[in-house]
Amino acid sequence: MSTALTHSLLGGVPLVLFVVLALIYLPRKGPHPDTYKMSDPWTHEPILWAAEEPQDHGHGGHDSHGVTIGGGASGKW
Repeated sequence: MSTALTHSLLGGVPLVLFVVLALIYLPRKGPHPDTYKMSDPWTHEPILWAAEEPQDHGHGGHDSHGVTIGGGASGKW
């Protein structure tokens, strides 16, 4: 068996198989929910967020406070 035939079998067959499978599956679009617009009414249950941030234990002496994890929109950085 020549090296050209060996390379075409080892590289070409998987490549052709991949291209055929890609052409079968890629044109299909899966189900996608409609994008929510602010003008639409909210139809889902309320989303509840935790009122308190989790705290890491403070390392230090008597006046060590717990270190809040995160910050974000609460303004604590």
